[in-house]
Amino acid sequence: MRDYDFLVIGSGIGGLVYALQVSRLGKVAIVTKRGLFNCNTDYAQGGIAAVLDEADTFSGHCEDTFIAGAELGKRQVIRQIITEGPKLIQYLIDLGTDFTLEKEHYDNRLENLSLSMEGGHRHRRVAHAADSTGHQIMETLTKRCRENSNIDIYENSIAIDLITQHHIVQDDGFIPGISCWGAYVMDIKTNEVHIFRARKTMLATGGASRIYAHNTNPDVSTGDGMAMARLAGARLANMEFVQFHPTAFWSPEGKTFLISEAVRGEGAVLKLSDGSTFMENYHPRGNLAPRDIVSRAIDAELKKRGEKFCYLDATNIPAEILRTHFPYIGKRLAEHGIDFTRDPIPVAPAAHYFCGGVLSTIDGITDIHNLFAAGEVACSGLHGANRLASNSLLEALVMAYRAGNHPSNTEEVDFPKIPVWKQMDEFNENEWVVISHNREIIGTIMDGYVGIRRSRRLLKYALSRIENIYNEVNNFYQHNAVRKEVVETRNMAIIAIAVIRSALMRKESRGAHFLIDNPERNDNLYLIDTII
Repeated sequence: MRDYDFLVIGSGIGGLVYALQVSRLGKVAIVTKRGLFNCNTDYAQGGIAAVLDEADTFSGHCEDTFIAGAELGKRQVIRQIITEGPKLIQYLIDLGTDFTLEKEHYDNRLENLSLSMEGGHRHRRVAHAADSTGHQIMETLTKRCRENSNIDIYENSIAIDLITQHHIVQDDGFIPGISCWGAYVMDIKTNEVHIFRARKTMLATGGASRIYAHNTNPDVSTGDGMAMARLAGARLANMEFVQFHPTAFWSPEGKTFLISEAVRGEGAVLKLSDGSTFMENYHPRGNLAPRDIVSRAIDAELKKRGEKFCYLDATNIPAEILRTHFPYIGKRLAEHGIDFTRDPIPVAPAAHYFCGGVLSTIDGITDIHNLFAAGEVACSGLHGANRLASNSLLEALVMAYRAGNHPSNTEEVDFPKIPVWKQMDEFNENEWVVISHNREIIGTIMDGYVGIRRSRRLLKYALSRIENIYNEVNNFYQHNAVRKEVVETRNMAIIAIAVIRSALMRKESRGAHFLIDNPERNDNLYLIDTII
């Protein structure tokens, strides 16, 4: 038993901001599968969108967000998150985050920040630290957490299950409602399972795009938080809306990394193999159209030609701007022999961001008492059917800060008697070698049948296949000693099923969900969340 006031599962911006806020109220444990930096926040290149220019307006940012989300976002949530953005970017600056400044300024203040343009925005409003914004934020937050005596950090530790009444045996056999009292957590190096007991638990585990073979996420993004919440009885919302980033680097070896949307914001142009442009045929804003439109346009053009990638041509941008604004991208491309000041970049869409997740309020409150969620793991209502570029760090920051200052954090909790984890003695290596291939099969099925363009026939086929995989993996999980790879594969199957079921429930096309059987929007029936 490891006793804490607060348990944080995940180590991105949402988890670390929450940890810093509640550390004033008690002891905090941060549990993360790998190191603190192994998270989607660290991968975030573009920046944080917020109204930081006098010529910009909150109403403009709200409208861009609502339109990009195919009018499914919740206007009150959108307004609240966006209006709190500037204050919380100042909070990051106060913690020590160094954003890129305009050349003539040297003071790290809001009014001096360099702002970039990204797709779907009508104004330059993305605060950034060159093209490694997430990494700079993580440097600051991890430093603050490590020097905080009230925060303990457990790396290489995977949460297996949230501890709820499902694990508890009372004399009367009944506990009303669902409450969370922490989690069972396994030390990956020793395979020992510990009880982390806490008054409040924060899910900040990020997304699940690793359920797709071709994706932009770190290998830890296997949907663990969403799956644990689902197993515990929380609702998931809008899981069909998986955003594909239109410009992921393409290579024959499958080594994918993100080419920030800000490159197009500076003037880069998408081109086909013959050098022709095409985005002007799909949207009035051309290369700066929202991500769902750009991804579908690329997908359609590549399928017409039977090709695997197109090009992002940035050679019209002055070389000095490319090198100073995008040093990380330039370095990664150079590793593949590409000089983006001279050469076009091969790109193709890849699974990137979940707009859906654990249904939650703007304060991170979920269906389960004492359980918060913030960031990509949560569905707050900000994104609707498609995420506006650089709104993700903003959402995680605002939700985590609000959750960390929620009045319920001071509540006392009566803990039931929590049973120890029943660890099996054996792990059948031979059987697992066969079953472990299911992880790759899930990615292949999701890429092929649940991608940018979907059909009901193929969705049903994918559902049948992945339900069988889940049954195989879960049966193995129930009868063998627990291991990280087994838990992750179980979680991937759970989330893949949720995505497919949600896609089958929404018989229209909206935002990141495009169904060839029903290619038009239907506001009469589907201007609602999809709830599982």
